[in-house]
Amino acid sequence: MRREGYQYKKFYSMNSGEKSCFILSICIPVFNRDIHLLIGKLIEEISAKKYQEYIELIVMDDFSSRTELKYANHQFILEQKSINLHYIELEQNVGRSKIRNLLAEKASGKFLLFLDSDVLPDQTDFVKKYLDYATENKWDVICGGLSYKNRTVTGKEYDFYFYFGSRAEAKSVEARGRIPWRYVWTSNVMVRKSVFLQTSFDERFVGYGYEDSEWGIRLTKEYKVLHIDNTVSHLGLVTKETVYQKMRDSIGSYMLLAKLHPEAFRESSIHNISKWIVFLNNQLLEIADTVLKKMFFSINSNSLCFLIFQLNKAVLFAKQAKNQNP
Repeated sequence: MRREGYQYKKFYSMNSGEKSCFILSICIPVFNRDIHLLIGKLIEEISAKKYQEYIELIVMDDFSSRTELKYANHQFILEQKSINLHYIELEQNVGRSKIRNLLAEKASGKFLLFLDSDVLPDQTDFVKKYLDYATENKWDVICGGLSYKNRTVTGKEYDFYFYFGSRAEAKSVEARGRIPWRYVWTSNVMVRKSVFLQTSFDERFVGYGYEDSEWGIRLTKEYKVLHIDNTVSHLGLVTKETVYQKMRDSIGSYMLLAKLHPEAFRESSIHNISKWIVFLNNQLLEIADTVLKKMFFSINSNSLCFLIFQLNKAVLFAKQAKNQNP
């Protein structure tokens, strides 16, 4: 995969003894997020258990637009001297798929642990669990899972997303294991680097969402995937308005996922709904979209809004599918 043309504004390497290869590279893409809490938590465990010689951290900023926040992150990382920590700033925004491919290229670990910048480990032995699996060397992909145990953002406007995530994402190990690909999330997943280089993220996913679902489908077809209880709390709650807009913005990526992997898409609830409503004409689909949107923002019940949200998503999918295949 060619990488010519990607410019790195800065590359800092702060370490306590450079090695050519580590057991684990923790890879964290950042865009307009405060990384103090996550990086601090990781450093605390790595330093306390003296894992420095086995682990490196790589933080890559995807051309964040909030300059004050980026400067604060930069200064915080420069202060860390006790671990192998690399910090990279890109000179252009490359998006969710490309930045993880770039992180993998920079990593020297046998295994890569991808974490989103808006998560926080739930357990004090979070890194140890992954390091133990990497040392055991039996599995190609280890998925730790998501939770909403910790909540740092308060306010009624964030309650729907908290409900949505708790219901749709915070699944038990057993539930995740029944449909392994669906819960392979880049917010908390460890993968063998040699496997990743064979199955890197599809850079056609340039919009919001589903690049990890598509990646998970390919992984589970060819490699050994294990779901474990090693969760991170998703701290990046957004308002009801924002999560609704993100859903609308993700339809193009969802269409691409359905096109690339129709057999997996047929397992989804959206497929089961949209296959019936796709026969409606465009005018009726537009009316349905408008009505569902009004209902979503006028109703206070999170459980009812969740159902409306899913139905609206199916309507948008059916509408786009109809327009692409008139």
